[in-house]
Amino acid sequence: MLRRFTVTTAAVAVLAGVAVAPAMAAPTPTLTAAPSTAAEIPNEVDVASANFDQVMEWSKTKPVVLDFTASWCGACQAQKPYLEKYNKEDNGKWVWARVDVDTNQELSDRYHIEYIPTLIDIKKGEEAGSRQVGFDAPESLRAWLNKL
Repeated sequence: MLRRFTVTTAAVAVLAGVAVAPAMAAPTPTLTAAPSTAAEIPNEVDVASANFDQVMEWSKTKPVVLDFTASWCGACQAQKPYLEKYNKEDNGKWVWARVDVDTNQELSDRYHIEYIPTLIDIKKGEEAGSRQVGFDAPESLRAWLNKL
């Protein structure tokens, strides 16, 4: 189709006495590599088995907080706005990685999740500190996040 258009345009231009540069194909988009700097890594992500390895790669650049949660969990829903607020306040210093325990049983089993909400600090692909289990107050959540 592009070639027919180019030939037709050139023929019309010759008849009209106008010079026409040959049409060029649109550039092929290049696939970019996975984010490699902290600025390219998102501040929050929903985690599933399909993107888990990528999230672990991000943890080599900046801390990841795996948030094991569920929509039916009252404490999880009470904690959620504070995680969102603190993640924005911290301006990308850590990745809020939400793991829905109902749809990601394999990940829940891998981390031996018994109670939710459970927050796990991940650095360099490994669990890197204490866990925050349950939600009692925004102040204790903030204190735990400050240790990242």
